[in-house]
Amino acid sequence: MSKTPKGKQSNTLFAYFTKTPKQEKSSSGDGNGHGLNGDVLSPRRSPNSDKSKKSGKETPEDKSHIVSKNSTIKKDKSAISLWDVVWAKLEGFPWWPSLVCNHPTQKTHFKGGKVPQVHVQFFDDPPSRAWIKEKNIKPFLGTSDTSFQKGGQFYTLNNKIQNGAKEADKALLLEADERLKLVVELQPSSEEEDEEEEVEDKMDFDPDIFDDEMSDGEKKVVKENSHAEDKDKENSAKKQSPDKESTDNSETLTKSKRKAAKEAAIKNKRRKIVNSLSSDEDEEDEFKPVGSSDEEEDDDDVSTGEEEAEESSMEEASDPESPVKVSRKRKNNSTKATKSKARKVLDLSAATDKKTSPTISENTKSKLSMFSSAEASAGDDSSQRDVSNFPHLHLDFMQPDKIKDADKKLKSDPEYNPKTLYVPESFLNKQTPAMRQWWELKTHHFDTVIFFKVGKFYELYHMDAVTGVNELGLIYMKGEWAHSGFPEIAYNRYADALIQKGYKVARVEQTETPEMMSERCKTMGRAASKFDKVVKREICQVSTQGTKTYNYLDGDTGDATSKYILAVCEKTENKEGTSSYGVCFIDTFIGTFHLGQFTDDRHLSRMRTLLAHYTPTQVLYERGRISAQTLQLFNANLTSALKEPLSPGKEFWESSKTLKTLAEEDYFQVDGGDVILPDVIKNMVSENDALGLTASESSDLALRSLGAIIWYLQYCLLDQELLSMRKFEEYKPKDNCDAPTNKRSSFDPKLRHMVLDGVTMANLDVVWNSTTQSLQGTLLERLNTCCTAFGKRLFHQWLCAPLCQPSAICDRLDAVDDLIQLPGVVEECVTLMKKLPDLERLLSRIHSLGSAGKSKNHPDGRAIFYEEVTYSKRKIEDFLTTIEGFRLGTKIVEKFSPSIATLKSKLLTKTVSVSSTGSQSGAHFPDITDDLNFFDTAFDHKKAKKDGVIVPSKGVDADYDQALDDIKSIEKELGDFLEAQKKVLNCRSLAYWGTAKNRFQIEVPESAWKNIPNSYELISSKKGAKRFRTSQINDLFRQLMDAEERKDACLKDIMRRIFHSFDERHKKWIAVVECLSVLDVLIALSNYSRAGEGDMCRPEFVLLDEDTKPMLEIRDGRHPCVSRTFEGGDFIPNDTVIGAKDETDEDSDYSESQVVLVTGPNMGGKSTLMRQVGLIIIMAQMGCYVPASKCRLTPVDRIFTRLGASDRIMAGESTFYVELSETSAILRQATQHSLVLMDELGRGTATYDGTAIASAVVKELSEVIKCRSLFSTHYHSLVEHFKHDSNVRLGHMACMVENENDEDPSQETITFLYKFVRGACPKSYGFNAARLASIPEEVIKCAIQKSKKFESSVESNKMFRTVWKTTSSSDLLTLMKTVSLN
Repeated sequence: MSKTPKGKQSNTLFAYFTKTPKQEKSSSGDGNGHGLNGDVLSPRRSPNSDKSKKSGKETPEDKSHIVSKNSTIKKDKSAISLWDVVWAKLEGFPWWPSLVCNHPTQKTHFKGGKVPQVHVQFFDDPPSRAWIKEKNIKPFLGTSDTSFQKGGQFYTLNNKIQNGAKEADKALLLEADERLKLVVELQPSSEEEDEEEEVEDKMDFDPDIFDDEMSDGEKKVVKENSHAEDKDKENSAKKQSPDKESTDNSETLTKSKRKAAKEAAIKNKRRKIVNSLSSDEDEEDEFKPVGSSDEEEDDDDVSTGEEEAEESSMEEASDPESPVKVSRKRKNNSTKATKSKARKVLDLSAATDKKTSPTISENTKSKLSMFSSAEASAGDDSSQRDVSNFPHLHLDFMQPDKIKDADKKLKSDPEYNPKTLYVPESFLNKQTPAMRQWWELKTHHFDTVIFFKVGKFYELYHMDAVTGVNELGLIYMKGEWAHSGFPEIAYNRYADALIQKGYKVARVEQTETPEMMSERCKTMGRAASKFDKVVKREICQVSTQGTKTYNYLDGDTGDATSKYILAVCEKTENKEGTSSYGVCFIDTFIGTFHLGQFTDDRHLSRMRTLLAHYTPTQVLYERGRISAQTLQLFNANLTSALKEPLSPGKEFWESSKTLKTLAEEDYFQVDGGDVILPDVIKNMVSENDALGLTASESSDLALRSLGAIIWYLQYCLLDQELLSMRKFEEYKPKDNCDAPTNKRSSFDPKLRHMVLDGVTMANLDVVWNSTTQSLQGTLLERLNTCCTAFGKRLFHQWLCAPLCQPSAICDRLDAVDDLIQLPGVVEECVTLMKKLPDLERLLSRIHSLGSAGKSKNHPDGRAIFYEEVTYSKRKIEDFLTTIEGFRLGTKIVEKFSPSIATLKSKLLTKTVSVSSTGSQSGAHFPDITDDLNFFDTAFDHKKAKKDGVIVPSKGVDADYDQALDDIKSIEKELGDFLEAQKKVLNCRSLAYWGTAKNRFQIEVPESAWKNIPNSYELISSKKGAKRFRTSQINDLFRQLMDAEERKDACLKDIMRRIFHSFDERHKKWIAVVECLSVLDVLIALSNYSRAGEGDMCRPEFVLLDEDTKPMLEIRDGRHPCVSRTFEGGDFIPNDTVIGAKDETDEDSDYSESQVVLVTGPNMGGKSTLMRQVGLIIIMAQMGCYVPASKCRLTPVDRIFTRLGASDRIMAGESTFYVELSETSAILRQATQHSLVLMDELGRGTATYDGTAIASAVVKELSEVIKCRSLFSTHYHSLVEHFKHDSNVRLGHMACMVENENDEDPSQETITFLYKFVRGACPKSYGFNAARLASIPEEVIKCAIQKSKKFESSVESNKMFRTVWKTTSSSDLLTLMKTVSLN
């Protein structure tokens, strides 16, 4: 047996369930079994008790000076101060913002020792606290620090952590004494209270009972570990303690004696299950799986189920994402604890007393040590395993230069498949049966972390275990090979943590029990080998960033953000470097497939727009068949997305294989068995192919992309679940670049949405702030106050595609007006909407649970779950939550019933009108009252939630009702037959006897034997009676058993059948979700329109006709996302007039100028003005009030932006090249009705080149395209060139200059007024910006001198050119002679 080092807590299986303080031993020892070995299961020792001091013992604090022989010097002071704001990491949880504070009872924030710990309170809702290892504490530097940004150590998408970080930001601004107010006086947990209560109690502990429970439990699981673990067992068995004989004797106790001993122990000492997270010394989620509790429990250890439900409810009550689970208070005088026959775990943290210390047999310690962690068995100088010695690192086929895929191709081969691994057969034959299973799974999922089910735990082996320890904070199990794991109930938390970090996770379940395995071996046609004698295991799901679903193993739906997986197929055209793309993408949480095909320009404008609108978390593409430019785009724009190449043909299917698969599989089978393709796919099939197996030329790439998605869903075992929903939509780019010319003068009446490409979305910070890598400061964050998750997703779609048609825009604005006029109704609706779950995702989950195809064929249908009751309850709770959500939906629309007649908006009227009323034509909200009533009465909801089983009411399931009727009828016939036999035998005491298959034997007393007919068949007898059956009874009994089997089969499948019945009404349910989401978005728009800061106005749209030119007039406009200036003052509103007469402009020559040249000092607000104009137009055409006193415009079909300066290193593009590329796209695609925002074009090259390019672009915009444009520049020569052009209006951001000094500009004081006024700015005041940036004064003065020289040189050259052009050669010679003489 591997002994625990002195001064080191034994990190065993037992410690996983108990709260055991660190054991410390003085150098003397007592030699009575109470030293090293005796402390393994010693009674509880309280560091807060005065008892030890009274008894003359040293407290842990008093013994802090004692150091064991092999231990390091313990740390007694910390560099972390009280009230510090820090990042804290509780193992198994992510980094969490926290506040260092005192423990509520120990009154200290720091515990020294070999493993120093700091007490923190997490910024969480509700607050929680824990002791954290000092090494897991990092300073919190604020959310603006790079460590919290994308790519930083603390970057996260977890909303709870982000909210906590915001609270931590506020705490940073407070003084230390003010932070004291943030501490919540969290009372000690029940375990801590008991620690204080029980310090004076004696621990009534029977070691014989404990040894007996553990030894019995050891027989429950067939161990499936490596030879190393078996060897440890053998060694442990040899090292018996002197107590071995007594232990053996204790194991000979009779069952009744053991039971009596257990009951006595329970009565004398309260026992409880302790959450390991409450431990003072070991608070992390450590995995020491109870090998003795997986399978084949004896009668004394079988849980009643009631206790399991109680434990699981405690798990669910705690926040799965919070760093600490606070245990529920144990009720006093509880009778359930004494009745429980589940596994009991003793709390060993009570006060120590030598007189009551039990002597634990070496046999028990040996068994416990088999599961001790690496920490416990490691040397004193390190608590971590030496990972370089793990066997898998020394395997020949696992060496980096020798790794091959399943086809034996090396990594250097272009066709190498990283998803597979070649494992030699000779190696597999040497493995244990279970480990061979693991390696066979790893062969096909080499790039995936496998969660391998063993009993009640998911275990990770070899390289996966290393990943689990490094990424999840798990610990290594004892043994020479890497091994870690966690309980089944924690699957979602650990899987999510890995998936967020970019890993793939495969969930492997046991699909048969040991009994089923034994039966299988018996029926085999050959002798079963050792590899046959292991329970079957199958992969039930592979989860990635793009294929995660809303599963019943999960605790909740996660955030509301859509997470897409995108498949891209490319065909390069020779014409001007353009490409054709086929795309297919899906949000697996919802199940809607989007597929389409389009041609893109050489700048990949449409692909950039797609990535901006539907940002994928995972991208699939054909290996070797995608251009370098497209790959560069993915790498530059999707830095955090998982990018995976697929083998052409084999994994990335051809279109013909895609269509053939859809035709042959049962994804789209209807009741008659025929396969009917969805309309979107049917329209992509060639009209010349009667069999429907050939794609049309315009859809070939799209169907190939669909094939890649289908293959990947099959790989992840999600294909049946998602494809059977039949939710397909065609994706079409929103721009209309297929027109003969891009300089159209007429507005396209078919254009429904404004085009916002990827560049514009990024430059205007519409949905994502690329600077902070968050939603902070975006228009989405400012406007999206939706209450529901599906409303938030719809708002995102509306924001990415504002409307173009004035009638539709005005109807939305009417809806906003209507809602503003109904504040009371809106308030009631918001209150109800906040209670709505994510109905859209719940519908997808219920479809999956109700799918007959998945139930029959999917491995999950065969999986053995030890928390099956818990999962069944979750399914039922989700279903009932969905029902209640739709009932709330009906209540929401009922609130509008009295006001429907007064509504002006057609959209709002149709949204809140119930279709069955008939009073409103075209009502969209369906009448679901009868459907809800049906499911309300379908079964007893309370009983189903309690038991996890559904028993249908009469009329719900025809098969079940028929089975019940048959049972009742047959039982009546059997009763009638018995009455008839009483008369035949003249015996009134005749009765049926028997149970199960022996039922319905007529028991005939001896007095009636003489009357027994020959048709009676003797079955059994007893003294004084014989039991008979007749052929009629046998027939009826067979019918009865058949009916009972049908009844049991219906009950087993009834949950799926009810879910399927619900899913058959999918069109109604999804219509309700659509109406509620529209209402939610309209309410969000009305909330901003009503309560926005400053003046808000309804935008006025001018209808277009032949005589109307594009125009824009904004008065007192403000940036919607910036309410304060940099200095902290109120935001300065500005007017912007383009293409219309400015009432404040006296010069009428520029009243219809389409281009405005914007000049002004650096940092004067030019870029902010342009972004402000773009965002106001987006809001206006989205159907929202805008932050201005007046807004009047003609619709904009597309917004183009060329803002900021940045290169694309990953794409190999310089800053100037990026500028020109974006400018090229603008000039090629802009129309007369577009809006162009260009900021300082040409600054990336030489001044003359930049000025020339900028001048040419302004000329093109003003004279050829004639679109509304704001063009900012610092080229004053450009301003001079266009100051007399009637198509160009000049404006600048005003500033006030004090101490103006042309000789020394550094002495000037510039005050930015942030006001946009007419005319040009005389200078850019660059030296003022240099001074604000703290450039050294001597450098600025040198720059001023150089500037004067440059200006003088330019003026001299300019004068010379003028003289040269205007003077004759003779005059010029005379002038030169004169100059030379002087």
